[in-house]
Amino acid sequence: MSTKLLSQFKEKMTQVFASDALPTTIAIAVSGGSDSIALCLLAQKWCEKKSVKLVGLTVDHGLRAEAALEAQDVKLWLQKYGIEHHTLKWAGPYPDAGIQQAARHARYDLISEKCRALRVQYVLLGHQLEDQLETLLLRLSKGSGVQGLAAMDLVSERGAISLVRPLLTLARADLRLYLTENNQEWIDDPSNESPIYTRTKLGAVLKQIVTLPGSSMASVALGSKRLQRADRALEKITSDFLSSLVVISPFGYVSFPENFHKNMPEEIGIRFLERIFMYVRGGNGRPVLMSLEKLFTDICNSSIVSAATLAGCQLKKTKNSWIVCREPGRKGLPVLGFESDPSILWDDRFLVVDHRAENESSEGNSFTVQKIGDDGWKILANSEFLDNNLVLPNIVKKNLPAIWLGDKLAAAPLFSYYSGVMGIAKGRFEVVFSPKSDLI
Repeated sequence: MSTKLLSQFKEKMTQVFASDALPTTIAIAVSGGSDSIALCLLAQKWCEKKSVKLVGLTVDHGLRAEAALEAQDVKLWLQKYGIEHHTLKWAGPYPDAGIQQAARHARYDLISEKCRALRVQYVLLGHQLEDQLETLLLRLSKGSGVQGLAAMDLVSERGAISLVRPLLTLARADLRLYLTENNQEWIDDPSNESPIYTRTKLGAVLKQIVTLPGSSMASVALGSKRLQRADRALEKITSDFLSSLVVISPFGYVSFPENFHKNMPEEIGIRFLERIFMYVRGGNGRPVLMSLEKLFTDICNSSIVSAATLAGCQLKKTKNSWIVCREPGRKGLPVLGFESDPSILWDDRFLVVDHRAENESSEGNSFTVQKIGDDGWKILANSEFLDNNLVLPNIVKKNLPAIWLGDKLAAAPLFSYYSGVMGIAKGRFEVVFSPKSDLI
């Protein structure tokens, strides 16, 4: 069993790093359950051969009294294999409902923060075959399309980190046998057996499905694999349309032809719009599929006279084109200070960098990055620094970032190389449209 699992693990890791140089360090999310502990053992052997450092991260959600002691057990186990370990604690707040989902988001947020501190990009996760098939069933029950039914990918992106799931084709029973052969204990989380949780119910449904005539765990897994193949093909076609039709503006919006949907299958059109809205918005969340379906249908039927809003963005018709930008007049746009970090990702869309020289004091200068708004445009328009050749759609202007010092417009790097406050070197601040997600 050990040889077989090591071979399959190596194959998946080779797929991940086939074209990229190996990182110096890889993190691994380890709860102490059989899946993540087996992943630790497999990863440790692989990393040792590749001279890659492995760092274990355990999240203590504080939901069970035993969690802290279990995290300590994990630390001792990993130390035995020479794996550096960190326990990350979630301090809440704890919601009254949806606790598992909240804990999941907290887990990824804590891991992302630690990886940023450690300068680590890749995180290994212990999701295995049953997890994959339960995800398929869960999404099927919610009415997901092909994209959702494709379930989890070998590699997915979450902000600045890459999540790697090398165990998706391996059964939990095989992983536990591997641990037994290596005399390694694991922790059984009692919540995994609690009937109040959706995942527990899905596991029971999966066990019933594989007993149907002609069905098995392998056949359900084959169906999942085929859905992933179909999804990749549809994504490739969507990317080709995006590449040929979309123009990206450095001012945070995109444009594409009014008749973009001509000869475009409905599924591709929906994905086309989804990718654009996710890109312009900059965040990790996806627009609601039903809303995207309605929007595409309305466009095809010419039901949209001039504009529509979705997921914090606006779609607007201009002459012979559509543009998608951040929703104008949007409330709640961030006001961020540089503090100790000279770089800020503002509104998940714009990278703002303060290139202050070492001999240039920032003491007493509480610069903030916030939207330029009406006040900022009035100041800039009355100055001599605005580029007269600049042409921007009105709906785009107000939600773009600028640098402020109190109520004074200090700099507007997107529109002017010069600064509006004395003592600030020209060109000191830089703003680049750099959303979290890729479009093409």
